[in-house]
This record gives sequence, structure tokens and C-alpha cells, in this order.
Amino acid sequence: MNERHAIFISHASPEDNEFTIWLGAKLASLGYAVWADVLRLNGGDDWQRKLEIALRELSCKMLLVANERSVKKQGVRNEIQIATDVSREIGDTNFIIPLRLGPFEAPFLIAHAQYIDFSRSWAGGLHERMVLLEDEFKVPREHETEIKPWIYLRTLHGKRLVSSPERLISNWLRVRRIPEKLFYYTKAELRSVGVDLTSPAVAFREGWISAEDHHLEPPVSSDVSESLAAGWKDLDVPYEQYRRMVTDLVNQAIDLYLESKGLREYEMANGHKAWWFGGDLPSTRIGFAWGQDKGSRQLQGISAKRKVHWHFGITTSYRGGPIRHIRIKSRLIFTENGLEPLGSKPRMHRLRRSFAKGWRNARWRDLLFTFLFWLSGGETVISISMGPDQDVLVEFPTISYTSDMSVPEDSVPEVDMDDPDVGFVEEEEIEPEE
Repeated sequence: MNERHAIFISHASPEDNEFTIWLGAKLASLGYAVWADVLRLNGGDDWQRKLEIALRELSCKMLLVANERSVKKQGVRNEIQIATDVSREIGDTNFIIPLRLGPFEAPFLIAHAQYIDFSRSWAGGLHERMVLLEDEFKVPREHETEIKPWIYLRTLHGKRLVSSPERLISNWLRVRRIPEKLFYYTKAELRSVGVDLTSPAVAFREGWISAEDHHLEPPVSSDVSESLAAGWKDLDVPYEQYRRMVTDLVNQAIDLYLESKGLREYEMANGHKAWWFGGDLPSTRIGFAWGQDKGSRQLQGISAKRKVHWHFGITTSYRGGPIRHIRIKSRLIFTENGLEPLGSKPRMHRLRRSFAKGWRNARWRDLLFTFLFWLSGGETVISISMGPDQDVLVEFPTISYTSDMSVPEDSVPEVDMDDPDVGFVEEEEIEPEE
């Protein structure tokens, strides 16, 4: 085996232990030899010396866990200096690979290095890094790598499970019913009878597909339940395309319903729509009460520190499986006057990342429940129109499940303020994230 066969992970212990243990376990399970500070399992060993030997003599790559905090640590800077010396010695300009966990100002010695972005998704960053290690850098794997220490570390630092039931609340709204039939009209047909479609419609060939029934003879229609499985045979529409059409129509209907409730639309960086709570909608606390779920929250407020208004919002998407449901993603939108979203998407991104970083799961849950209670008027079922006598029936609140096991809550109490005074990240050069 190549004498230099190991991957060295440099990180600022203990703040980045969670990521380092996750990464080390993933690499070890894939057959790579991994060295990192978190492997100091035996207090009697001279681990500092062992780590230095591993970096100087055994490592073929150094992965630098990089964020604003870590690159300022003296221990990390010492390892960067050693790794730079090794890079020159073995003639590998890509010996140091920064892993970007957050914004950071690269030290001079690695200013040229191209980082792998883990700030958006650990899994996404892992995939990109594996491609580099395997295809470009040809890092060798061992047939029998030592993974037991990493398993032990993950167990040691993992959450403790207890045998106690726990209620798990999803972000899915169950869809009880969708339209039974869809109709196809050519533009010429609609003009001949003086009809304009007023409900959601999908363009198809020389006309439109809609749930509106205008009783034309003969009707060109499809049974939705059958066509979702077999396609619309009369129009030669395969079932995959038919499913996309149904999804498009339901999503259009949801958007029209949200707009009718006074919510405002904002286009995210990825093109998805966010419907946010602002303008003349209530700025005071709104209560919710669904069975055992009770509370109240504000859905918009003002941050005096940042000189912006914050607004809760949602992104919705209809899914036909594994059960019919509307998937909801919570959003925060920021304005300067309560009416117009900030024009700078990078600034909007920075605020989303920093403003609510102290909010815990219970707060996000209550915000969503407050929003949904207001949206439904406290009803457990609402009807969203798809056309005359055709609708989508949606159940409220979100679907919940019960697990036989649970994880004890952290002892740190939630800071229950509508404008928490959390640290504000001031970086200017940060890419939008969606």
C-alpha cells in the first residue's frame, strides 16, 4: 500500500466535533484510513505527537473543517502550516482541501485552495468530496479499515434514547380529496361558446386541461383515479405526464387560495414561491387550539436591532405519494417597511441564517400551527376550489405520528421572544442558499 494512505481531518475541537465524527465515520465506513483529533480515546497516549506524525508522514490529503471560528484557532493554523510544508515536499498543490461549514476568511497559506461547500448540505458536500477523492485525487482505500473507534464515538456523542412514547409532528397536510375528472378544451371550442377558464389550467396541445366542466358535447374528459395509474388514453398522455398535470393543477389552486387570504408572494432564489404574512394582516399574537396543541405566536414583527420587519411564510407543494398530502416548508421573509421584500437576496439569505438561529423546534412548530390555524379559520377541513363542484379537501393540522422511543429534550430553555437578540452575522460575501 502507498505509504501515504490516510486522510487527516483538521478541526477546532470541541465545537466541530459533531461534524468531524460524522465525516470520519462516513469515510471509515467507505474504507478510508482517517486521522482526527477526536480519536483521542486513550488519555495516556501521546496523541499530539501521533497526530503530527500522521499528518507529516501518513496523510495523502488534509481535510480542513473551515468556518469563521475554526480558522482562527492556533492549533488549526499550526496544522495548516505543517500541511503546507508537506504539500511542497510531496509536490501536491491540492493536499489541503477546505470543507466550508460557514463563512470564513481563508488564511494566506490556503487562500488559493478551492473549498467544498458543506454549509448547505452535509450530504451534498460529502457527495462532492467523494467524487474528488475517488476520481480526481485517487486516494487509496484499505480493505479492512478500523471503523470501531468511529462507531464508539458516534454512540458516545449521540442522543440517548429512552423507552417512552413520543409524538412526532410532520409538515404534511393530508389531502382527503382531489377532483374526480379533468377536461380538455381546445382554444377554438372555448371561443365558440364564449367561455373563459377561471380556475387552474395546464396548457396542452391546442388548448387547456382543467377541472372546470362546461358541459360541451361530446366531452373530452378523464377519470382522475384511473388516469393516474394508466394515463389519459384518449389523448395519448402517459401516466407520468398525467400525474405532473394533476400536481400542477393542485399547486395552482393552492396558490390561488393563499393569495385570496391576503398572503403575499415572494420568489426564492431557487424559483420556489413563498407566501408570507404581512401588510394589513395581524401583527399581534394569534392563538391556536387543536386538541392538545395550544398556544399563540406573532407571525410578523419588527427587529429594532437589524432595522427590518420579519414575516413568517410557507412554501407548499402537493405530492401524490406515499399518501396524498401538501408538504409545507416554513420560511422567513424580511422587509424594510412591512410591504416590500428586501431587494438584495444575499442580505435576505444572511438574515434568514442569523436572525432565527436561536429558535428551537418548539418555536417553529408553534409558528406553523399559528399560521395554519389562522389560514383554516380553526377548521379541521377546508375546501380549495378547482372548478365548479370540484375541489381539493385538506385536513388540518399537520399529520402526526407516535414513536415508541423518544429522545430527552435538552435542558436549555427556549428564549421565547418575538425578536430574539441573537448574534447577527455581518459578512457581505455569502451566496444565496435555498
